[in-house]
Amino acid sequence: MPQATQYILHLCDVSGEHRAIARFTSPTPFHSFHVGERFDDTGWKRLDGVDRQASPEKPIRYTIHSIKHLVQENATGVIVEYCVNLQPYEGPPSPVWRE
Repeated sequence: MPQATQYILHLCDVSGEHRAIARFTSPTPFHSFHVGERFDDTGWKRLDGVDRQASPEKPIRYTIHSIKHLVQENATGVIVEYCVNLQPYEGPPSPVWRE
């Protein structure tokens, strides 16, 4: 029986208390991330129980501060975790995305 691979994306806000803010899972890999890239919250369900704070019309803007990858084996397969640390972005809006 082939073992399953599970992909998990953890998003953390490194400002203040450096806390996890969102978590996503997928049966396929997430695209690559790079330090310094913009990363906008367009309405994530928050891990702290607070309802969505942003929307596609009013995103919360971040840039990627740092990234950590974890790969673990367990009885059912492999877990690949992407831990993406975000910092608030207050810079000029993107001319392409107009945000």
